[in-house]
Amino acid sequence: MQLSFYSSRIHELLNLQHQLLSAFSQSYPQANDFTHLLNFPRSGILVVDGQRWTFAKHGLGLRFEREEPVPHLVVDMHDKFGDCAKVDWWRLTLFLESMGIATQGADAERAVLEHNRRTQ
Repeated sequence: MQLSFYSSRIHELLNLQHQLLSAFSQSYPQANDFTHLLNFPRSGILVVDGQRWTFAKHGLGLRFEREEPVPHLVVDMHDKFGDCAKVDWWRLTLFLESMGIATQGADAERAVLEHNRRTQ
């Protein structure tokens, strides 16, 4: 796949991360330990732009899954949860696979490196 394809998907992922973080922060204002997530709920539900998302805490991050509408997108902010501008090959790969787009880790990694080069 071409880098322009990945670039548009990276921007889509970053936009969703921003929306999800904003909705989470509004719904759970007491969750303010962004380093260890100690006071974060283990799981929950958010509604973002009329879309129903569930989340589950794991490790130092949260995994969001869109329940409605289909497809069931996955946004896995697995580390540095408070940084909605962070993207890495793992986040991108899971997001693309949840859209039904098969990708190789090496391709996702190259796309993220190119994105980071352009945005620095």
